[in-house]
Amino acid sequence: MKRFRWLPAIFIAVFLFGCYEVNEELVLNENGTGRFSTKMDLSQLIDMMQNMGGDQMTQEGLDKVIDTIISMKNFADSAKDITPQQRQLLSQGKLHMQMNMKEKIFKIDTDLPFKSYDDLQLLLSGTGSMSALGDAMKKVFDKGTPEKTDQPDTAKDPGLDQLTNIFDVVAKNGTLSKKINQDKFKTLMEKPEMEQMKQLTGAGLEILYTTVIKLPRPVISSDNPLIKLSEDKKTV
Repeated sequence: MKRFRWLPAIFIAVFLFGCYEVNEELVLNENGTGRFSTKMDLSQLIDMMQNMGGDQMTQEGLDKVIDTIISMKNFADSAKDITPQQRQLLSQGKLHMQMNMKEKIFKIDTDLPFKSYDDLQLLLSGTGSMSALGDAMKKVFDKGTPEKTDQPDTAKDPGLDQLTNIFDVVAKNGTLSKKINQDKFKTLMEKPEMEQMKQLTGAGLEILYTTVIKLPRPVISSDNPLIKLSEDKKTV
């Protein structure tokens, strides 16, 4: 059975360019512990998936109703090329997925506690976390059919870690910084797999992305004009 060839490309669209609505929240305590959570509403992608997949989505079982909470420990334990610190960090996380094609519902929420600024830096850089999230996706959607590498029309996933690991991140007591590494971004965009991604983004996808950061003490300065501060300057 041929795999649903547009599904990897859609997930690339979600994790590289965001999606229709993403709300993430970072709660940071004075001692460097905290919680990082995301709420992603991908419901508007369902029409795209149905238009691209047609009857094949039913054949692949993608029309089934999904409402499940997944511990990321299983995926962290089996993930390759991650450090013990990344494995320990991801093993504490949970993922909640809801998908109902008929009701036009497609939502993914993640929740990851962290214990130090080093953990937070790993989370903000995307290192390891997207790999585990990708494994969770495959667990839900993959029916176990072997993938044939000689199918020219099958989209190849360059790896979710590659899609998110394009930032230079600093997280330490008193400073949070996240900036695009232009060399990494250029290398990523030159990959042949991104051509199919450009076809999807050419459809006029709108991205609504909001980040809320709750800090233990007031912000002193920021170089980003998009940032809005609460009255007490502890919420960004």
